[in-house]
Amino acid sequence: MNADGEMETIRPRSHALARASVVRGEGQEEGVAFIDDYIAIKEPVVDYLTKYSGVTAADLDPRRSEHNLVSLKVAYKKLWVLLNLGCRFLGHGLKQDFRVINMQVPRAQVIDTIELFYLPARLRKLSLKFLAFQILKEEIQEGNHDSIEDARTALKLYKKYLEYQDAGVLDTMLEEIYKEGRARKFKPPQRMDDAAARTETPPIPADGPGPGPSTPLRNRIGGGSENGYNQGGGSGFGTPAFM
Repeated sequence: MNADGEMETIRPRSHALARASVVRGEGQEEGVAFIDDYIAIKEPVVDYLTKYSGVTAADLDPRRSEHNLVSLKVAYKKLWVLLNLGCRFLGHGLKQDFRVINMQVPRAQVIDTIELFYLPARLRKLSLKFLAFQILKEEIQEGNHDSIEDARTALKLYKKYLEYQDAGVLDTMLEEIYKEGRARKFKPPQRMDDAAARTETPPIPADGPGPGPSTPLRNRIGGGSENGYNQGGGSGFGTPAFM
């Protein structure tokens, strides 16, 4: 019953995939995106969650979009191929993203930096943006999110994790990261131009990437990310990556 005394059917809040981006995780084309699909959707969208997803209405409009629009089925099949080739999925906060896309990935094929840089005793998981600032000394997600940037950042964090582990300083570094986090309220310093529109995803190699997006060969490692929108209002979700 709405405010006018009329019966009204309200759809429950739901999230849906809006963009699927995958970058290579090793080799000469490390960090280069080979899949970057925007999802063509026929259902009405209540909120694109642009601040969190980086996706706008124009991005998913076949009449205005400058991106590669595909159906959800096609995007899912590409990820399914990666899964069945044995690729590992690397990213930050993957649990929600896999739930949104309705994809089950074996734990052995998941590397989640939100779990790698987590101390259970601190009862707080750290954001990708804070970890990028604290560990990589990089500022990301200025303005709207970019899934390719997030994927590349997760890949860099994973390499740092391996460095700390190999040097035997992982526990010490985690304690220091949380100590600095408390001092900064787990947020990087606020920039005055934070609300400015973000630029295009920065290029990777100086000599340019190879051919356009394609399905990788068996045993290749890649990193990727999905962003989404909310079809029923509410908050957005995090950004994953694939290896």
